[in-house]
Amino acid sequence: MNENLAVTLGELQAQIYWLHDAENFAELASAATTIYLKLGYTQQQAEKSGNLISEAYKLSDEAVFAQKAGDFVKEMQFYHRVKDKFIQVETTLGYQKSIAVHQMKWWMYFRHKRKYHTVIHLFLQNFQALGLIKLITAIKLTFYLMEIGRVHKSRDLETTKNNAIKYWVALLKIKPSQYPYIG
Repeated sequence: MNENLAVTLGELQAQIYWLHDAENFAELASAATTIYLKLGYTQQQAEKSGNLISEAYKLSDEAVFAQKAGDFVKEMQFYHRVKDKFIQVETTLGYQKSIAVHQMKWWMYFRHKRKYHTVIHLFLQNFQALGLIKLITAIKLTFYLMEIGRVHKSRDLETTKNNAIKYWVALLKIKPSQYPYIG
């Protein structure tokens, strides 16, 4: 396992959260592209995935606006479009197991401040990608992602980066056939 790779990926992942907050979607797409390049995907796969992830972030913001307006139907339409973007990422990357619905649901539940449901879908996203044999790693990854969300909300960039690096160290150590990370 290359610890320098884990540091780079963790820094890029943390950067994506701040770029999303700043609504800098072009840079967000670039950071996501770089993550997939570093993971060994082709330039075409990485760029397409990075752009789709950036589009998913934009759509999730639209879902939040619909949520704040009290328009549940419109909110769900946006979240279904987010899921469709993630499915396109999975197809582009050749993923064998779909985790898109869990990624979309934890985003939605996180924004609805439903911690239990957020944790369940974070765990299912990791567990589905890694399988029963990597149960302990899936639990660790879920914990790191929850910590990333918690400290990101308090605007602590350094701790967010540190937790993202721990996430990637744990993930890269097991050399998964499919990464549970989609953005």
